[in-house]
Amino acid sequence: MKRIIFSITIFLNILFSLVLGSCGRAKVPTGNVEEGVGELHIVPDYTSIVIPPNIAPLNFEVDMDGEEYVVRVTGADGKSLVAVGDVIRWDIKDWHKLLDTSKGKDIKYEVFVKKDGKWSLYEFTNHVADEPIDSHLSYRLIEPSFVQYSGMSINMRDLTSFDEEIVYSTPHPCDERRGQCVNCHVPRNQYKDRSSQFHVRRTKGGTVVMSGDSVRKINLKTDSTISAGVYPAWHPALDLIAYSTNDTKQKFFSKGEHKVEVYDSSSDLILYDMKTHDVTNIASDSLLLETFPGWAPDGKKIYYSVARYPDGVGPDDVPHNYERMHYDIVSRNFDLATRRFSEPDTVVYASVDSLSALLPRISPDGKYLLYCQAPFGTFHIWHKDSDLYMMDLATGETRPLRNANSEDTDSYHSWSSNSRWIVFSSRRDDGSYTRPYIAYISEDGRDSKAFVVPQESPEYYRELMKSYNVPEFFNDSFEVKRKDIVRELDKDPIQAGFRGAHAGVAERQGAQRETN
Repeated sequence: MKRIIFSITIFLNILFSLVLGSCGRAKVPTGNVEEGVGELHIVPDYTSIVIPPNIAPLNFEVDMDGEEYVVRVTGADGKSLVAVGDVIRWDIKDWHKLLDTSKGKDIKYEVFVKKDGKWSLYEFTNHVADEPIDSHLSYRLIEPSFVQYSGMSINMRDLTSFDEEIVYSTPHPCDERRGQCVNCHVPRNQYKDRSSQFHVRRTKGGTVVMSGDSVRKINLKTDSTISAGVYPAWHPALDLIAYSTNDTKQKFFSKGEHKVEVYDSSSDLILYDMKTHDVTNIASDSLLLETFPGWAPDGKKIYYSVARYPDGVGPDDVPHNYERMHYDIVSRNFDLATRRFSEPDTVVYASVDSLSALLPRISPDGKYLLYCQAPFGTFHIWHKDSDLYMMDLATGETRPLRNANSEDTDSYHSWSSNSRWIVFSSRRDDGSYTRPYIAYISEDGRDSKAFVVPQESPEYYRELMKSYNVPEFFNDSFEVKRKDIVRELDKDPIQAGFRGAHAGVAERQGAQRETN
C-alpha cells in the first residue's frame, strides 16, 4: 500500500511539474482580441493592490465563463510570466525574480478569456512596494463551534512561500481529561529578540513564555487578580509583559445575523515581571473595565481600552446591557527607571459618540495609532460594522481606513516591523470565517486596498472550515521546538506572586473610588 501511495505521489508531482512547464511555454492570443466587457472577476481579488516585493505568488482563479484562459504578468523590466487555464499558479522562483526587478514600480496583468470562439482581454496593474513584509505570520486556526477545543492549533506561515508549521496543537480527540484551548501567540518586537508567548487553558494550562530556546510555563492567576493573563503586550525593551485580566462570558442568539456576543463583566490590567515572577496592578478600578494593552515602541507609554459601567449597571448586569458598553482609548506614561505610571489621558474619546474603540496598536516608527471601532462592546470580531481607524499621533487626525476596510467585520490587527504593512482579521469573504488580510500603509499613513494572504491553491479558503485568529507578524521562523513546549506543559507552572499596585497607582485609584 505504501508503495502505491508513493508512486501516485511521484506521478502527481511529475504531472504538476509538466503543467507548470507548459504554462511557461503558453502562447498569448494575438490578432483579433477584443476589449473585455464588464468587470474582471478573479478569486481571490488581487487587482489594483500594493504588494510586498517578497510575498509568495498571488495565485488566483479566473471566475468567469469561458472556454480557454491565458494570463500574462509583465514586470518592470519587460519580462513576462504566462499561465494557461482558469486556475493560475505561478512558479515561485520566476515569481520572485519578477517582483525583485519591479520594486517600487508597477507590474501589468493581462487576462485573456475565450468565449464563443472569441478572445477578450481584461487588464489591471499592481504596484510592488520597495519595503518588504515580515517573513512570517503566526495565527490560531479554530473551528467556530464554540464548544469544542479539538483540532485547535497555533500555526506559523512563511509569507515568502507556502510553508506552514504547527507551533502547538490541542489534543485530538478532545475530552474532559485532555481538553485544552490555546490562543494569543504574540511576539516581542515582531520576534527580533526571539521572544514570544501564548496561553494554554484548562488541562495543563498556563502562559507559555519563550525567550530564545527557553520555555517556561507561568500561572499568572493569583488570589488578588480576576483571572490569569488574557490579552498580552510585551514591553519593547524590559522583561515585562502587560496583560488584561478578564471575566469573559458569551451570549448566544437563536435568530438574526448576530450569532454571539462576547463581553467582560469585569477586567483589569496587570504587569508581569519575567525575572521576579511578580504581578502588579496597572489599572484596577472597580468602576471601570480596562483591557487590550499596547505599548508605545519606546516603552515609555502604555495604551489600553477602558469603559465605565453605565448608570445602574454593575458586573452582573452587563449581559442585559452589553449594547450600552462603550470603550475609549487612554494612555499612561511609564517611567522606565521607577516603573511608575502616570494618570490616564484619553486618546480616543469614542464613547461620547456612543462608539467603542478597541485594540490600540502603535506603529513601530511611533507615528500612528491603529485601532478598531464599532457601535458598542469589547469583542469586535463578532461585530459586522467593525472598521479599522488610524490616528496620526503628531496631529491627532483620525480617519477610517477606507481602502482597507470592508462592509463586514475588520478587527484584530498588528503592524509589520517596518511600519509599512498591517495584517488584520476580516470576515468580508462569507461573513462567518475570519481570514488574514494585508494592507500597505504609506509613510504618510495612507492605506491601500487589502488582500488576503496568498495560498498555493486559490480554492484553499473556500474549502477551509476554520477561522484565523490573532494574526501577528514574525520577522523570522519560530525557534522553539514543539517537543520542548509539550515537555514544559507537562510540568507544574511557576506561580506568579501578587505584589499589589505600582507606587502611586493604589493611592490614585483609591482616591478615584472615593470621588466617584
